[in-house]
Amino acid sequence: MKELVVFSIFSILMVFSLSQIVFAEIDEKEQRAKEIAEATEKYKRKIIEKEIEEEEKIKEEPKIRKIPSKLIKLLPTENKLEEITYRTIWRYVDKQSNLDEEGGIETTTAILRDITRVYDPIVDKYKVPTIQIEIIKYSDIYELEYYWDQVSISTIEEIFDNAYLIGSPSENVNCMFNYSAEGAVTICLTDEYVVQSIIYDKYQEHFSYNKLKIGPKKLEINQDEMTIRIAQEVLKNIDREKNIEVDYQLFKILESNEEIKEKILINNEKNKVKIEKENNIKEEQNKNRNLGVEKDKKYGIQNFSCIKDEFGLITISGQFNNNQIKKDKIVLEILFLDYEKNVIFKNTANLLEIDEFETKRFLGNTKIDKPFLTCTIKVNG
Repeated sequence: MKELVVFSIFSILMVFSLSQIVFAEIDEKEQRAKEIAEATEKYKRKIIEKEIEEEEKIKEEPKIRKIPSKLIKLLPTENKLEEITYRTIWRYVDKQSNLDEEGGIETTTAILRDITRVYDPIVDKYKVPTIQIEIIKYSDIYELEYYWDQVSISTIEEIFDNAYLIGSPSENVNCMFNYSAEGAVTICLTDEYVVQSIIYDKYQEHFSYNKLKIGPKKLEINQDEMTIRIAQEVLKNIDREKNIEVDYQLFKILESNEEIKEKILINNEKNKVKIEKENNIKEEQNKNRNLGVEKDKKYGIQNFSCIKDEFGLITISGQFNNNQIKKDKIVLEILFLDYEKNVIFKNTANLLEIDEFETKRFLGNTKIDKPFLTCTIKVNG
């Protein structure tokens, strides 16, 4: 009986313990589910916040999108490239166009590769000659400058200032050329387009950019230089779009930037010397006037004339230039002479109150019945 009572108590305790364990497991599962739900909610909020931030960032960035561009038509065709190089060498491997709607900048970029070279992506990846052509169409020069600052470390002005060659093939078109040991670049700027042609030719297989002219270190450019030829073709295509036909060779137009700068410097120095000389003369003249002396002025009677008309009327005219001394009166004596230089008549005229450096004009008429040839005048008093 005692053993039965003990067993019954033990069984009750076991059932009670198991119940507690079951309830504990249920509470733990509910707590865990609650924590998972809270964590999921936080994660969702972070994802939403991130999406909102990314959406706002996209709105802030300029709207640049790839488009099928009419600028591609301005690129030289492969047939034209073959004509330029006289043999099949260059082929287009990529063409892309973009439009910045906010800045109003439209660009087309094309890549040409020398197809005669074997392309080895491991060994010769950077040795195959390539040409990059870029055409930029703009409507606002300030937007162009802003765009250029984003894609280049040098401004357009700096690039042209440091160019090896510069020139203008037509009105409102300025071009430049520069080269290095690994290639060359030609850029032409119009009032609507920027045309840029760059060749990467590390081993100078297409043009010897390190070839120097005998004497002064000067690179000789000819029709075989590809960047200039391509820029020229693009410019001509732009003109054809406007129904303008032009015929020029850009490489002949481009001149040494250094020599042009030297000429400008020499001309500026000449102009400076000329201006300084003129200023010195004016300063000296002003100084002389202040001192009461005008070295370049003739004093006394000037521009005197004595003319008889068909009616026998003699007209006397002229002017008196006074010096630095003021005069109350001067007397002009006029002698009339015949053909034998004899005095046939004499007259006088008075000029009153003549200031320093003043010019007084005189004019008079007389009639003489005797034969008359000429007259003379002199100042008395």
